[in-house]
Amino acid sequence: MKLPKFCTLVVLALVGAFGWARVAHAGTVILEGSDSIEFHCTEYAVAGACTYEAQVWKALDGASGKPIADIMGNDPVALSSEGSGVTIDNFSSVAAALAAGGGSLGGYAALYFSGDDGDNEGPEGDTAISASGALSATEAYLAAGGTVMIEDYDGGAAFDGIVGTSGGAPAGSINNGNCSDGETVTALGTTNGFTQPPAISCWEHQGYEESVFAPLGFTESFFNAASDEGGAGWSGLLSTGSTLTGTETPEPNSFLLLGTGLAGLAFLMRRKFAGAL
Repeated sequence: MKLPKFCTLVVLALVGAFGWARVAHAGTVILEGSDSIEFHCTEYAVAGACTYEAQVWKALDGASGKPIADIMGNDPVALSSEGSGVTIDNFSSVAAALAAGGGSLGGYAALYFSGDDGDNEGPEGDTAISASGALSATEAYLAAGGTVMIEDYDGGAAFDGIVGTSGGAPAGSINNGNCSDGETVTALGTTNGFTQPPAISCWEHQGYEESVFAPLGFTESFFNAASDEGGAGWSGLLSTGSTLTGTETPEPNSFLLLGTGLAGLAFLMRRKFAGAL
């Protein structure tokens, strides 16, 4: 009779290690505080911006070999691979991308919502995600493990279903409207193929307060924000995945829970074998 009871306690200990950890989103969402891709590179051919764009495509694509769908919204500026070797398919809408994919978005390594509304190709692609059926299709793509990146994200409510916000990002959690070059690539960013960008006269427009976005799953920063975009504790490129292609590693709190569960298991084993002596 002791063995079944012991096994039950072991299971409870392991539940303590894993059962209460935050369940990660099946897909990956990236908030980009820059319009370097569509504005500085595509329209003005600034070399540093184009280098960054190629790095983004490689990071998004990973080893998938799939194309990336650029959703242009109402400002149709077509993007290119910028020497990355990744195919970029440009679409006016999510519906157009769906049609090209035979009713599925699964053929794309990522959906990139480029800025629209004409303000330096910003704010984010609200018109594209607000179109009929676009949000539900994008949510389904994410649920299946897809990756979504939002250029020049400024907290609009249109992306609530993707980001996890309600009525837009909380007040004060995004420092926007500035224009700076003081961002710095993080160690995680370097691991994912990014290099420190040169000054390009306004790489960064938004900084995201990491402590506010972390509960929504945004725990991985690829660029630290410039001082006038928030400084310490703020990010210029913030993701829910430990790589942009969606591969995740256990978070620190998961390791803590695992350690707690294993410690409990060791304690129970000691008690069991002590009682058998």
